[in-house]
Amino acid sequence: METGSNYNGWQIEDLLGEGSFGKVYRITRSEFGNTYESALKVIKIPQSQAEIESVRNDGMDENSITSYFESIVQDIAKELNFMYKLKGITNIVSYEDHRITPVENGIGWDIYIRMELLTPLFTHIRNNEFSIREILKLGIDICEALEICGRFNIIHRDIKPENIFVSFLGDFKLGDFGIARQLEKTASDLSKKGTYTYMAPEVYLGKPYNSTVDIYSLGIVLYRFLNNNRTPFLPAFPEPIKFADKEQANIMRISG
Repeated sequence: METGSNYNGWQIEDLLGEGSFGKVYRITRSEFGNTYESALKVIKIPQSQAEIESVRNDGMDENSITSYFESIVQDIAKELNFMYKLKGITNIVSYEDHRITPVENGIGWDIYIRMELLTPLFTHIRNNEFSIREILKLGIDICEALEICGRFNIIHRDIKPENIFVSFLGDFKLGDFGIARQLEKTASDLSKKGTYTYMAPEVYLGKPYNSTVDIYSLGIVLYRFLNNNRTPFLPAFPEPIKFADKEQANIMRISG
């Protein structure tokens, strides 16, 4: 999508962020002198031609390739239904609506997810003093979100600062429910995406796990912000951090 283009009556204003699994735009709509803002996440399934070729190289024919990626889209649709049920809960990013559109003349779908417009956690930290009181509020707010997840037997599995947002009232909200987890099923998982910094060892090692892995990841997030922005086993602040330090820190953490 391009700046200035239109989505269901909403104007595409600017690109807010781009990650492994899609792009997020700020969109606006004006009516009777009032302007409304939202965030629009755009995801493509499959994400590249290389993903189609990877599946084709596994021996699938065209019908099987289409069915393979369509099953992923169906799973994402189930996650969107879950987000719909959680709409309006204070500490979870609010879903507004979505659209899933097949691409013309090819294999694939474009998924558009409209959500409330919030401030990413790192942007909030750069522009505000991040006090211990606020860090504790972050922990409490995300625990509230995880408690709701527990009622639905949902394990988020990707708790990290990039998935935490801040409302204009100062509430911390958890986002990206299940979408990234479903997209890991595409051929791109040949080189597994995502960050390991906050991942519980049992998830990384492929062992059985339960909802406690989310508590573990939240603990790492809080540790970082209470420890001069350093995760466990990194050189103590203000020592510089080298790439090898990050690798070694993860090895030490995952190995226990």
